[in-house]
Amino acid sequence: MALTRTSSDLSEFAPAPRQPMDVVHGQFRAFVGTHCRAFFDALPNMIMTLNSHRQVVFANKAIVTFLGHSDVEELLGRRPGEALGCVNASVGVGGCGTSRHCRSCGAVVAIMSAISGSIASEDCKLLRRITTDVEGLDLHVNASPILIDEERFIIFSITDITHESRRRSMERIFFHDVLNLAGGIRGLTEMLGQIVPDSVKGEFSILLNATESLVEEVLSQRDLVAAETNELTVIVKTVDTQDILRKLRGFYEHSPVAHGRIIALDQTSIGVGINTDARLVLRVLGNMLKNALETLPLGGTALASCREEGEQVVFSVHNPGLIPQHLQDNIFRRTFSTKGSGRGMGTYSMLLLAERYLGGSVGFRSTELDGTVFFLRLPKESPAGQCAEAPITG
Repeated sequence: MALTRTSSDLSEFAPAPRQPMDVVHGQFRAFVGTHCRAFFDALPNMIMTLNSHRQVVFANKAIVTFLGHSDVEELLGRRPGEALGCVNASVGVGGCGTSRHCRSCGAVVAIMSAISGSIASEDCKLLRRITTDVEGLDLHVNASPILIDEERFIIFSITDITHESRRRSMERIFFHDVLNLAGGIRGLTEMLGQIVPDSVKGEFSILLNATESLVEEVLSQRDLVAAETNELTVIVKTVDTQDILRKLRGFYEHSPVAHGRIIALDQTSIGVGINTDARLVLRVLGNMLKNALETLPLGGTALASCREEGEQVVFSVHNPGLIPQHLQDNIFRRTFSTKGSGRGMGTYSMLLLAERYLGGSVGFRSTELDGTVFFLRLPKESPAGQCAEAPITG
C-alpha cells in the first residue's frame, strides 16, 4: 500500500509517514460498515478511531461536537493533536507526535503502546489554540487495539478532566494557605498566652482551644479529600491503644461541641500495642465522638473504650441516644445527615478511612435499651504498610 510522506521523514518521536486520504476514506467506510457508528455515537464519551499511522478514520458525535465541527469527515486524516488544536502539532515536520515536545505527551505515548498491541491509559496536559485564543486542557486518554477485517485500528477515548484537575489544584492551594494561616494564629495565641495577665488566661485558653480545633477541622477535611482521590499517605507506627483514647479525649474535651458534656474513658479498656496509622484512627474515632456529643443533652456522657478480640482490637464510642430505624439504613451514605444540608461527611469518612486505608471496618448498634455504639475494628498488624516513625497528630 502506497504511503505519502512529508518533505522529511525525520521525527523526534513517533513515525511521520501518513496514509493517503483515499485510503483513509476507505478505512472510514470499512469502520462504519461494521454498524459501529450508531453504537459509538450513542455514547457520551469522546471516541476516535485511528489507523496504524495515528490518523483519524472515525470520530463519534460527542467529540465532533466538542471540537466544534458539524461532521466527522472534517476530522478524517488528522492526528489527535491536530484535531484537538494542540500548539505543538505543527512543530514537527511530520505533524502531531513527531516533535520533541511529543515525547512527554500522554496521548501519543498511549497510542504508540496500542499500536504495539497493548491497552494503555495516560493523562495528557494539552495546550491548544482556538482561533486566536489559547487554552489548557487536562485529558485522560485510553487507547485499545482492535482488529477489523484483518486490519488493525486503535479505539482512542478521551475524558476531559480539566475542571476536576483545576478543582483539585485549588483545593491543595486552599488547604496549604488556610493551614499556614491557622497555624500562625495558633502559634501567636500560644505565645501571647504566656505573657498575658492571669486575669485573662482563661479567655486565652478558650481561644487556643478554638484555634487548635480549627486546625484539626482543616486537616480532617484535607485528609478526606485526599482519601477520596486515593492520594492519602498511610504512615504506620506502633502505638498503644490507651494512648489513642487519651489523645482522643484531649483533642475534644475543650471543643465547643463538648461544652457542658462529659467525655469518659472506660476504665476496663485494654492497653495493647498495635501497628497502624494513629492519625487516621483518631480521625475515625473523632467523628464518632463528635456525633455522640452532638446528640447528648447538657450533662450527658459519651464513653470511649477499647477491647481486644484475638488478633484485632475494637474501639467504640457510646452514647445513650437512639438512632431511628429509618435513619440507620442510610447512615454511612455520602452526605447523608440528620442535621441538615451540608453535613453528613463524618460517618462516610469513617467508613472510607477504616476500610480503604486502615484495613479495618466500622459499624454501629442502636437500641432504645442500650443506646448507640459506634465501633472501629482494626487488625493489630496493619496491612497498609511498613512501620515508620511519624507523629500521631496531624
